[in-house]
Formats: sequence, C-alpha cells, structure tokens
Amino acid sequence: MEDQGLYTISFKGLSSGSHFYEWTIDGSFFALYKTSEISDAGIRVQLTLLKRSLFFELNFMLSGWAEVSCDRCLDPLKLEMESDAQMFVKFGDHEGEDESEDNDVIILPYVQDRLDVAQYLYEYAHLSLPIRRVHTDDANGQATCNAEMLIKLNEFLVNSN
Repeated sequence: MEDQGLYTISFKGLSSGSHFYEWTIDGSFFALYKTSEISDAGIRVQLTLLKRSLFFELNFMLSGWAEVSCDRCLDPLKLEMESDAQMFVKFGDHEGEDESEDNDVIILPYVQDRLDVAQYLYEYAHLSLPIRRVHTDDANGQATCNAEMLIKLNEFLVNSN
C-alpha cells in the first residue's frame, strides 16, 4: 500500500504522556489493499498513544460498520463492529516483531522517528469481523439471503440420507 502519511505518527518532539489520534476509515481505505474482504466501511478509529521513556503503548479502539460478502449468498452484508487492540513499540538494532510470545510488540530502529499505523488499522478491522458472516434469519427462521442464490444452492445440496 502506498504511504499516504495520513496514518503516520511522528515521534520526533512528542512529549511524554498521552496523545490522542482519531480517524474514520471507509471503503476507499480498504480499496488500497487488493486482498481486503471489506468492500465498504464507516469505522471510527481512536488511538491513544502513551509515550514512556523506553517504549510507546498504543491502544486502538475501532467502532462502526463494515460491509463484506455474505458467506451463503455472496450479497453485500453490513456488520456492526467494535473492538480494541493494544500494541507496544520498542526501539532496537533490528526492525520487526519481537521474538517473544507477545505478538503485539514491534521493534523499530533507533533512527526511525515515525510509524505508519495504516497496516495495523487494516489488520485490526479484519480481525474484528466474525468468522461466519451470513445474513440473519427472519422471525420465521428463514434466511434473509438472496432468494435466487438460495434456490441455486439447494439444487446442489447433497443429502447424506
């Protein structure tokens, strides 16, 4: 993805303590990623960065909605989402993820003075989606999926009886 700078946090001159960032990510954000399962969205991102002497603590809160394809009928499905995530940024000789059990620690080179969080926003949004994404059933227990697709699926249904 091309770095837009919009989701880049500069550490240079940042005072110790808490700093607050807020963005809204939508379909145009997810369109920048070829493998995105999210086709449209209205997600409010709140990031609280706590600068400490040796590391940064980043707390992400995502809330809003995302549109994905229904697993059953492939029609668009709008899902409400709300999640939070925490990440720690340390500085060291080698860039990458910490080799410890904690997957939420990244290591940046000492000379780096900024962090682009766009990739993390993309990942956290996708991780907040449910595993099974289907239209809900109505009061009669009937799926609200695309009726034509359900008929086609039933044609190919194999019964084990």
